[in-house]
Amino acid sequence: MPNVFLYNPFESDFIENLINRWVNTERERGWKKNLVRARYGTDEKPLADLEAGDTLYVIGHGDVQANKMCDRTSHEGLDPEILHPEELARRLKEDGLTDKKIKIKIYSCLAARGVLDSFATNAAMQIKLKIGSTGGLSCKFTIYGYNEIISVLIKNPLNNEYGKFVGELKEDVEGGIEVTEQRASSSRKVLVKPGFGF
Repeated sequence: MPNVFLYNPFESDFIENLINRWVNTERERGWKKNLVRARYGTDEKPLADLEAGDTLYVIGHGDVQANKMCDRTSHEGLDPEILHPEELARRLKEDGLTDKKIKIKIYSCLAARGVLDSFATNAAMQIKLKIGSTGGLSCKFTIYGYNEIISVLIKNPLNNEYGKFVGELKEDVEGGIEVTEQRASSSRKVLVKPGFGF
């Protein structure tokens, strides 16, 4: 069975809480996937173990401004650690990612909004250029981004089903999201396909 890597690309602990929720939900529903936790800079090359067929979720908080991913929301206090596309690609490479036939999902809210100049699109291009085959002219990756507010794997209180769901910002509640029954897979966009071109 292919592995699912849950990757925290930040130096801080904030994203670990989201990953904990994902792992706990997977445990609650009976471990239907092989989950591998990976964290930037903590192990020697934690992404080197990815094999063809695996999926890598790069987890962070989206931002309404293009071209950045954050480790925390404004409601979690302190200044967020911010990653721009070039830095994310550098960290992935530093942590051992090589060009293999895997799925990479830039998993943060609004990451693919405004597709042509979104964080996810620019990160996908940087990943392809820095890690892809033949100096970025080709790659084996398939890279996705999401253009909605998305949850990590949860048990949806609306229907008691497990999944990753699309939601809406609840402006009257401190940054919370209102989860709908629409699954996150319906909001993803393919940003980079294997082979040549984008």
